[in-house]
Amino acid sequence: MLRRLTALALLCCCACGVMAQPATLYEVYAQALEADPTVKIAQHNVEMGKAQEDSVFGELLPQANVFAQLSENDSTYDSDLVEDQSYSGERLSLQVRQMLFDWSTLSRYAGARQQLAQRESELLDAMSMLLVDVSERYFQVLLADGGVELLRAEYKLVQQQLRETEALYERKLVRVTDYLETRARADQVRTDLIEAENQAALAREELSALTGNQIGDLAPIRKDFTLPVLENSMEYWTELAMANNSLLASRRDAVRVAQEGVQQQKAGHYPTFDLVFSAQRSDLGYDNQTSPQRDTQYVGVDMNLPLFAGGSTSARVRGAWSQYYIAREEEEGARREVLKLTRAAWLNTGSSRKRIDSATLTVESAGKSYEAMSKSFGYGTVKAADVLGALHVKTRAQRDFQEALYGYVVNWLRLKRESGSLQAGDLQQLNSWLMADKS
Repeated sequence: MLRRLTALALLCCCACGVMAQPATLYEVYAQALEADPTVKIAQHNVEMGKAQEDSVFGELLPQANVFAQLSENDSTYDSDLVEDQSYSGERLSLQVRQMLFDWSTLSRYAGARQQLAQRESELLDAMSMLLVDVSERYFQVLLADGGVELLRAEYKLVQQQLRETEALYERKLVRVTDYLETRARADQVRTDLIEAENQAALAREELSALTGNQIGDLAPIRKDFTLPVLENSMEYWTELAMANNSLLASRRDAVRVAQEGVQQQKAGHYPTFDLVFSAQRSDLGYDNQTSPQRDTQYVGVDMNLPLFAGGSTSARVRGAWSQYYIAREEEEGARREVLKLTRAAWLNTGSSRKRIDSATLTVESAGKSYEAMSKSFGYGTVKAADVLGALHVKTRAQRDFQEALYGYVVNWLRLKRESGSLQAGDLQQLNSWLMADKS
């Protein structure tokens, strides 16, 4: 998992250097990766998890403490048989303690390691989710821009048709209804174009929300790229998801963390053993009474066994078990969600591929139909409304093809993400499908 995180992060950091115009998906994702709060929070959580693991590991190592005391002492006695005294004193000590057995500390260390793995899984999930989100919004911008271009082309043809119809109407060769229908269609296309331009601007704002920067021109998909093939059955992809999905992995790690939490609370019933070495030099005795200077060394094993805590230890164990059961239910919920999303992504990818094949044929037939209608109008065998209808069908078919194409790519990416097989190479492959220069 760490290799996947490192490869994806390094790949995108390299993209942050020089930005090409127009921007590719690779570069937009690099910007989003640097700016996304969810990813940054996940990164900080990983760093915090590493710090917590190091902190608990430090408790497994020897603990050394030095104590020094310098004092001025006055002893006053009520008896006349003993003289009052004033004297200086010092007490120096060194203690080294090595834990031999402490089930609570051992359980906390195991839990800290599992929690670090959980947070790494959450970071990977956030990064892959961001890639899908950026890709979806990126292609939504391309789709919106494509819709604007199609409507502009349609409006240009409708205007041409309007001029031809107007000329024929002035010569009394077409009915007034043909002229009025053509003009109404021109007005409608102009209205649709205004709405499409607004939707394109809104799509860019959606993408800008992920990067924190204004989005300019984007590299479109190359016309000669080859669509990835949807291989293997639904069962294969669901099994892959059950084994590798990052969200599901984080929920499994959460269950293990909860298990260690139970063991940590159970440790309240177990004894602890510490190996202790102590050395002391002092010229003070009990109650800070003056005493000849002496050196004392001590090596021993300390044992501490809890006997009674009013039932609080058992209550904490019950609470830890409840947290464990909650984690198990959350894991089951995540498993079902991942299973649903993986199946949906597989079905949508296959459906999108069929839509592409169907839309390709529709675009071809709609183009031929429009050409035939245009020629027939010149011969006076069809009405202007028939030509405009064929043109609208052609535009709609081209729009449907773009939707199917971008939908296939996004669904393929979702399938890779849900199955846990999304790698840095997939981003490189996806980026290779884009043209760096639209000219």
